Amino acid sequence: MAAIFVLLAILLLAAPARVAAESAPILLDGFFTDWTGPVDHLDAAGDGGASGVDFRQLDMANDDGWVFIRFQTTAFVKLQETNNLELYLDTDLNATTGLAVGGIGAELQWKFGARSGTFYRAGSTAISVFQDDIRLRELPSVTSDEFEIALPRDVKPDGVRLLFPGTSFRIVMRDIGSAGDQVPTASGGVLYTLDSTPVPPATAIPFARDNATDVRFVTWNMRDWDAGGVFNTTMNPSVDRVLSAIDPQVICFEELREVTAAATKTQVESFLPSGPGQAWYADQADDVIILSRFPMVGRWAIGSGFNTNLAVLLDADAVLGQDVLLVGHHMACCTSDATRQDEADHTMSFFRDAMTAGGLLTVPSGTAFVITGDMNLVGFRQQLVTLLTGDIVNNATYGPDFAPDWDGTNLADVVSRQTQARFSYTWRSDPSAYAPGRLDFFIYNDSAVHLDNHYIVYTPEMSADQLTLYGLQANDVTTVTDHLPHVADFRPLRTSDVGGAGHGGETVHILAGSMPSRGTVRFAVQLDVAAKLRVELFDVRGNLVRILERGDARPYAAGLHEFQWDGQSDAGRRAASGTYVVRVTAAPTAGASATAASRKVLLIR
Repeated sequence: MAAIFVLLAILLLAAPARVAAESAPILLDGFFTDWTGPVDHLDAAGDGGASGVDFRQLDMANDDGWVFIRFQTTAFVKLQETNNLELYLDTDLNATTGLAVGGIGAELQWKFGARSGTFYRAGSTAISVFQDDIRLRELPSVTSDEFEIALPRDVKPDGVRLLFPGTSFRIVMRDIGSAGDQVPTASGGVLYTLDSTPVPPATAIPFARDNATDVRFVTWNMRDWDAGGVFNTTMNPSVDRVLSAIDPQVICFEELREVTAAATKTQVESFLPSGPGQAWYADQADDVIILSRFPMVGRWAIGSGFNTNLAVLLDADAVLGQDVLLVGHHMACCTSDATRQDEADHTMSFFRDAMTAGGLLTVPSGTAFVITGDMNLVGFRQQLVTLLTGDIVNNATYGPDFAPDWDGTNLADVVSRQTQARFSYTWRSDPSAYAPGRLDFFIYNDSAVHLDNHYIVYTPEMSADQLTLYGLQANDVTTVTDHLPHVADFRPLRTSDVGGAGHGGETVHILAGSMPSRGTVRFAVQLDVAAKLRVELFDVRGNLVRILERGDARPYAAGLHEFQWDGQSDAGRRAASGTYVVRVTAAPTAGASATAASRKVLLIR
């Protein structure tokens, strides 16, 4: 019988013309495994300027309502600030109209770093436009070397004329600083023709729990609900409807600075009355208020002043079989990268302390960890890397790096979508100069609990039938705040959730190793007996990304075998940074039943 040990170590240049259009159900979430069609243009390496931005890949897709653009550079960029990247779209296919650039006549010039652009209407008349004029969507919100953006096909930047009047357009991208790169290098742009193949609308995610015993968490930045020290009576009906539709057991509110935890508990009790044997428990640190149906058996303030976050230990043993160590965050906003990094470092040192006997607190092995709240992750991606991997930046103050899950691996990032739209942004303010972003997170240890249903509630995107079903109104979320409620359900781990019992009834052991190298993931498989191996990598949504071994090659001998994933999908596309799952299935040559094991791994660019 075989046991498997998985150790975590965690084209030619395309012509400017499109080979084939791609109609696809793209989920705009800052990950790219749903881009499965051919790449439109692969640019030459090494032709970037002094800025370090060297465009490598430019790709387009569409569905019935949106045009999607994906691009890749060799440098990490903060897309909405401090860059000189520009997008040009020739949507009437006339090089003599609009702005002459790269052999096209662009009707739209968009300056990413300035968060503004110019729309050339009626041939050459220019008007300034901003993100809401073109309804721009772009992710990820943190620094990255790869982005996906979306523009609606029916948008009228000047309120009169369509941006996309026809079925084709040409695209050019440039880095205008320091003699920067242009893609494509050749004149004439990359031509894309919209694919008319229908794409089914996003399936509505049901609000209900997958399992009646799941523990439901919601995080919601409430902004002005408590203005003046009292709850806004105009907003109360909308808050009531949303919370009643979600029916959470644990609530993390952020930006409630002018009311107390006790007052908030009373208000929520009026929306979600306690039944027999039920009660709401509440605590507060600065503007973070946590309410729970489970008793709080410990509490700790992490940080100080306006950058204080709240940790509570919830007695959820009766439902989850363990307690939950929950940290509610409202990280520093906007350009405060150093402060956010300090908060991330401090939080992870708190979890390391909790996992180590003799510190500020010590929790039993297997305790569930959940980090949630408005993280304001709009700057350097290192803050998110720290929260997922335990890679602390300020080691002198906050101690050594560590593996933050009990099995020696990283924590998991809950990447949700809106209940009726293929978007993962959790903040949207149309009057703002900034495009919608993914700011409100759930991060958890998946060695302790299993994620079930999860979603983002944005009532303006919900159909009339769905609103009626849940007793909601279209403006409920936007009446209250510019953040969207993010919901996640957790349940106790079952054997099938991890590499526990194999198909033949034997146990599969998974051992942890070191951090991954940038751009690659290394791991090893230990076999007790010779076996054929199938080695697969999946993204966090369960989509197959890469098959390293198909299980039909020669058997592997008993012993240790090392594997490396180069971060590419089976389609030859570069996978985004983030958490993936490696699954190894072994079929012993001696004829015994196959066994399988899974392990989450982290790809860091």
